[in-house]
Amino acid sequence: MAPRDVLTTVVPPISPEDAGAAGLRHFGVTGIVRELSSERDRNFHVVAPDGQGYVLKFTNPAEPQVVTSFQTEAMLHLAERDATLPVPRVVRTLEGEAQATVQVDGCAMVLRLLTYLEGTPLHAAPASPGQMRALGTTLARLDVALADFEHPGSRRDLLWDITRTPSIRDRLHYVEAGPRRRMVERFVARFAEEVAPRLPALRQQVIHNDLNPHNAVVDPVGHEVVTGIIDFGDALRAPLVNDLATALAYHVASGETPFGSMVAMTRAYNAVLPLTPEEVNLLPELVAARLALTIGITNWRAAEYPENRAYILRNAERAFVGLDRLTGEEAATAHRLLHHACQEG
Repeated sequence: MAPRDVLTTVVPPISPEDAGAAGLRHFGVTGIVRELSSERDRNFHVVAPDGQGYVLKFTNPAEPQVVTSFQTEAMLHLAERDATLPVPRVVRTLEGEAQATVQVDGCAMVLRLLTYLEGTPLHAAPASPGQMRALGTTLARLDVALADFEHPGSRRDLLWDITRTPSIRDRLHYVEAGPRRRMVERFVARFAEEVAPRLPALRQQVIHNDLNPHNAVVDPVGHEVVTGIIDFGDALRAPLVNDLATALAYHVASGETPFGSMVAMTRAYNAVLPLTPEEVNLLPELVAARLALTIGITNWRAAEYPENRAYILRNAERAFVGLDRLTGEEAATAHRLLHHACQEG
């Protein structure tokens, strides 16, 4: 039997009432409870009588506890290194622990309580150069704060790791046959041959690895202040530049000028945490790799879970468009603009 995986293991159902009872029992927190959508866990938003918001997380039982501990310790480390970073804060149990273990339908599950970060989800806010600069600056600050963080759970075998892009070949048959699938196959083959061998020489550290528009929150008025970077579920030790590449992958086609959003975010990131020449050279390829991963993983999961197909494939069309731009006639323009952005920084 294959080992359980968080992308294929269904979390036992938990009612808001049971979640609220667990929050009160372990953390002394009570309030209005509603379920939040999640790819792998059971998460609940709790609003206490004083208005303070929390996220109560029942972690997927397939996730190794060393990985859960790694994510928790990463957030605790960030709070120590940069208390002004807009990331969730870990709320300790009544016994003073960072997490608790609960039984749900016979499954042992790790339970954590985090602060809820208010604002407008990035995917619901109009993009702007100022917003992209804020994202780049905040992500760079986060990476600076994580630079000295070490944990045994950080060395993970994660499908969403850009360095594992060649492994997606085994899932590309889930993509509809035609020119688009051939585009992805060509890129993955080239990545395996030309890019993957260069990655071990890059700077390596713990990174967030998933700054997508559903994991960032901005201020509800101007949308140009980042009020939250959430969900450390894909964090791992990997090439530092992969963090920026992952974030850029969701903004390839946006901006008032060609690759405008990518340029603004890269320039701001580089101003705080300068990229090396090799990182700059590989950045467009790494962005394209993240898009290839998105296409392969989401098409595979949509086939496995057709009832949730629309949600799973919500970023697939954007990924196809972005990969086409970064591997087609506009590829040279992207390289030139990103080089120039880092020289300016």
